[in-house]
Amino acid sequence: MKRRQRIRGIAFLLAAVMLWGYSAQKEAADTYEAYQGYACQDGSGHIKYGLETENGIRLHCFFQSGSPEYTEDIYELKLSPGEGEKASVEQVIDGQGVDLTASFRKFDFSFYPDRVIMEVERDTDLLAGGASDNLETGEYTLTASDWKPGSAPAGEKQAETDSLAPWQDRELVAMARVYYRKEANFLAPETECVDNGDGTLTIHLYEIVQDDEETSHTGTSAWYTVDAYGKGKDDVFGNEVKLPELSLAELAEYMGTPSKLTYIQDAEARQEWELTDGTVIAECLQAVKKLEIGEETDERASDAGDTLIFTFADGSAWRLEFEAGNLRRNERYYKTEGWNRIRLLLKDELEGEGML
Repeated sequence: MKRRQRIRGIAFLLAAVMLWGYSAQKEAADTYEAYQGYACQDGSGHIKYGLETENGIRLHCFFQSGSPEYTEDIYELKLSPGEGEKASVEQVIDGQGVDLTASFRKFDFSFYPDRVIMEVERDTDLLAGGASDNLETGEYTLTASDWKPGSAPAGEKQAETDSLAPWQDRELVAMARVYYRKEANFLAPETECVDNGDGTLTIHLYEIVQDDEETSHTGTSAWYTVDAYGKGKDDVFGNEVKLPELSLAELAEYMGTPSKLTYIQDAEARQEWELTDGTVIAECLQAVKKLEIGEETDERASDAGDTLIFTFADGSAWRLEFEAGNLRRNERYYKTEGWNRIRLLLKDELEGEGML
């Protein structure tokens, strides 16, 4: 009988502890709900960080990454209440489900009646290069704002990328560079990719490290194997990855340096030219970044097609097709502004070289 009483007593104690823990968490969550939508701005007046405090704590980070458009990253935070208004971040989970807690030496909040102070210190030993472009070391003051979770920064629209998949091999390389940069705050300068023949692509990100004047070695940043939609795994750590979708401008930014540009013109007769001048190729890539891609269109002009093929050192290529100046991709057509800039640039170069 005494043993049963002891077991009942222990069970009651465990239930009480669990109930207390739940009550404490709920009380903390209720406390933080008052700070829903608190945000701070960057130097241009756009939202930089925003708090979502309903049904958990999430930090929304907005940043520019090689284009005027803002990209959003969301981190799920687990807070440990401290003394008074203070709370420390116990766990940081990114949008891919990766635990980044070890990447921060310090991550604290102070919740005052009219503001929230956020203090961040990145661990630069784990993240090469110092501050990250999306969650930087520093102290930030977040106050009540009109911003709401799920909205883009005031005055800006978020990148429209949902219509571009499935992705070309070289686009997946650009996406892998951005993914690794967000994870490790280092943009791998060298890349190579291998088509595995089974619908997947293996991507190697690395750098050439100079040992001395005569010798060097390869410093590997990451190996990823992904499908045409950017889903796959990290071959080093074994975890699942989902590469971030990019706009056309962002793809051009992180594509790398092409070694050759092939221009194909399909009009009354098919003509093809190869350009190897690095300056001209770079200018064309810059012009691609400035293209404005609009809504899908039913307009067709099958007798006026243009194709650009950027070829890279590892043999991979990025192919862009246009019809009457509109982007043609995955059997769909999109209203496009800016093709004439590229056409005139190519025309001037070909005429200057006596190729027209």
